[in-house]
Amino acid sequence: MTLYGIDSVALGIDDIAAGRRFYTDFGLAEKQHQETGADFQTLDGTTIMLRKIRDRSLPAAVCEGPTVREITWSAASVADIESIAADLGRDRAVTQDAEGTLHTMDDDSYGLAFRLERRRHFEPAPNQLNIYGREPNRPINTRVDFRAAIQPASVAHIVILSPDVPRATRFYVDRLGFRVSDRFKNGKGAFLRSSGSTYHHNLFLLHGTPALHHIAFPVTDFNEVVMGGQRLLERGWEARIGPGRHVIGSNFFWYFKSPLGGAMELTADMDRANDDWPAREWDHVPENTTAWSMIFNPPPAR
Repeated sequence: MTLYGIDSVALGIDDIAAGRRFYTDFGLAEKQHQETGADFQTLDGTTIMLRKIRDRSLPAAVCEGPTVREITWSAASVADIESIAADLGRDRAVTQDAEGTLHTMDDDSYGLAFRLERRRHFEPAPNQLNIYGREPNRPINTRVDFRAAIQPASVAHIVILSPDVPRATRFYVDRLGFRVSDRFKNGKGAFLRSSGSTYHHNLFLLHGTPALHHIAFPVTDFNEVVMGGQRLLERGWEARIGPGRHVIGSNFFWYFKSPLGGAMELTADMDRANDDWPAREWDHVPENTTAWSMIFNPPPAR
């Protein structure tokens, strides 16, 4: 079977107004809102659904308070969805809605869904990084536009906590065809790539009591990570860690606290991988998590 990546994430939260304000400041486009929830989209159409925490249309929560309620993965074909239904239906409840989306849960009771890809092809503008000694990517006699809107392109990955990472990893690898890109020793974590993706990881399973850890949204480059983060600071949101750069995955990051049950990350320049990628086991220590990081970068004085 072929799964491309994350097509949608549903979050159950306490304060819809606060969630709307956060994602608007974060740079997502709001597609609809009402008293009971709101839908936001990235540039490629990946959807973030905000719903009231007690919304009965959502799968059961894995923890108290705001958290992820369902992760929808995009499938390549109807046959792939049928194959998933037949296999998972052997040992857990599987339902299919009127639109053909398959709903079930993983071994830690996180809600999972599968549907034909709804994301659209997104063609970003060429990177305009000028490297000394090479012909310029940014045209001669032009400046960087620091007022340009920062808009996340997609959902790069989601990180969820699992009390048994090896067991959870087996489910995603054996039942859904994910690949392990890298892992922490002693069951502390596993970085997983869906079969139809070349990004280092779309899903990171981290040891802990079930809950949402964070969702990562890619932007074009490090400048956009910093400019987007600076905007969030100016609008009153608190940084959790960053800006910085990871060792595993190589991506730039800046994490922000949110009212959505976990942190939200701006990220850029992640490693690309296929089945020839040399997976490694890493010690779970800070120097293998971040190559460098500034804990907090206050906004400029006004």
